[in-house]
Amino acid sequence: MSEENPYSNASRRLENITGHLNGTGYKEWRTLSPSQTLAVCTNRERKWNGYGYKDTFFRFDDKGTASLLGNRFGHFSSKEYHELRPWLEQTLRINLKTICLAQPTIVEIHSPEVNHDFYDAIKPQGIIISFAEQDRLLHGHGVSTIEIYKLRYGNFNRLPDAVIWPESHEQVEIIVKAAQKFNVGCIPYGGGSNYVDALECPVEEEKRMIVSLDMRHMNRILSLNNENMSVTVEAGAIAKDLEMELRKLGYSLGWNAESIEFSTVGGLAALRSSGLRRSMYGDFENSIINMKFVTPIGTIKQSGHSISSPPIISGPDITNLLLGSEGTLGVITELTFKLHYLAPYRHYISMYFPSFHQGLLFLREIAQKKVVNNLSGARLVDETGLQLVHGFNTATPTVTTIFKEVLKKYYWKKFKGLETGKMCLAAILIDGYDLSKIENYEKRILNLGENFGGVNSGYDLGERMFFMSKGLPYLRDFLLDYYAISDYLDTSASWSNIEALVDKVKETIVTTCRAQNVRPRPYIAVRVDHLYETGVSLTFTYGFNCRNLADPLGTLRRVDQVALVEILRSNGSVSHFTTGIGKRKKESFVESLSEPAIEIMKNVKKTLDPTNIFCSQNLI
Repeated sequence: MSEENPYSNASRRLENITGHLNGTGYKEWRTLSPSQTLAVCTNRERKWNGYGYKDTFFRFDDKGTASLLGNRFGHFSSKEYHELRPWLEQTLRINLKTICLAQPTIVEIHSPEVNHDFYDAIKPQGIIISFAEQDRLLHGHGVSTIEIYKLRYGNFNRLPDAVIWPESHEQVEIIVKAAQKFNVGCIPYGGGSNYVDALECPVEEEKRMIVSLDMRHMNRILSLNNENMSVTVEAGAIAKDLEMELRKLGYSLGWNAESIEFSTVGGLAALRSSGLRRSMYGDFENSIINMKFVTPIGTIKQSGHSISSPPIISGPDITNLLLGSEGTLGVITELTFKLHYLAPYRHYISMYFPSFHQGLLFLREIAQKKVVNNLSGARLVDETGLQLVHGFNTATPTVTTIFKEVLKKYYWKKFKGLETGKMCLAAILIDGYDLSKIENYEKRILNLGENFGGVNSGYDLGERMFFMSKGLPYLRDFLLDYYAISDYLDTSASWSNIEALVDKVKETIVTTCRAQNVRPRPYIAVRVDHLYETGVSLTFTYGFNCRNLADPLGTLRRVDQVALVEILRSNGSVSHFTTGIGKRKKESFVESLSEPAIEIMKNVKKTLDPTNIFCSQNLI
């Protein structure tokens, strides 16, 4: 990460703009009328070079106290985090006096490749299209650490040549047919929250025009059936917005995941988002009753079957083949979901455990013996993850609170075997319709936890655990200003394999960082995100100081690669939660498949997309 003044890039940016105005380098683009280059930005509340909302970000005040600005996250926003800076200084060796600010804008954006035959085919249909730099830049990336780093300190080799906003299923069919006829590449775009580099344009040997197909103008609720408890919605609806509208009517989709804040329902389906699973309602994919899917050879849908009737249980389910295709086979335009009555009560429970091992035993009992019928979420962080949880404490320290904390830790260590640096924290989220049942569930959970050495740590800490998943991306971007780079990997493992996998992956990351001259030792934490009878999903969060590294991104990529290899070697899955495969995990994904499975996927791709219109990536 260079320490040169980032504003020195402004002069080069000015030279480029001057060149554009003089007509150099943009000859073909300037043949288009001004109305065709009008920005139609739909991301006005979002950061252009970071994760999330413009009004939400971490900062240090004049006293060096960290705070999260904005009002998006209830009582976690506009609060001071007094324990965060000391922890960051000790763990990642950040220095408040050494700052690496992001560049104010991308230095150079190449002129678009325009296929006029394609443009002439879709423009008379009233389809909105933009060639503006702002729109192309916003649609040329997701929110992975590598992509955010490029936005802040570098550049992209290629961006989409245009952005298209279809407003109906029929318009999507027109676009896809025209793309096939005139050899134009398409990259479906949902909420822009992709974390596996799937939205970046292919560079090698890809000379044709590439368009970003932004689905967010297709965000209507098409029908809601109270009797059959189903809702049909266009694929561009933001999941969080849809959930809020349904809650006004007393319904819920039953999803509880951080990603729904920005993700479209079509994007979640394209990722086969297992991270949206809630035990109270079942798996995400099972909540889908039907969907429309536009491919170059036509639209796929369950004809002769009412979209609000029970599912067909005969023959292969084509829907399951398309789920998880990540925009490589076609475009989802409509989805029908099961509805659930909104549970009015929500309660958080948290418990400290002497070790990660005992915390796992506790969660296994809950999952396999179904201790709680209305379990809506579960978390478990190891000892290093717990340090960060404490860093997100919003309470203002006083002499009294510090004294009480000292006494509490002494009591825990003396009588409960809880020792700082070894203990972990579990959190449970319960939704329900009956408050008395929730209270009974809480007693049952706390009694079970005591059998494994657990100590009740209250509602607030449990809520903080679930908030952290939303706050960590903002913290990641903030730490880049102080030469600290971080990332995460998700996987799943069986109960008998969890601890061995965790130990090996951590050891691999430490060894790789040492070989890459990372100093000091990297931060590595693991978190359990979801429970199943057979195992759990896990998220590894890791980060390190990169001030003295010549190639921070290269180092991060190397750590990522070896960690993925070790995950597969240790019988973990290549992905879980809502991240998907993308370009980031493509090689590991292929290694995880058998030869017949690879051939089936290749043949499906050739059949549905014979000319490779959907070119953002190929999973195989």
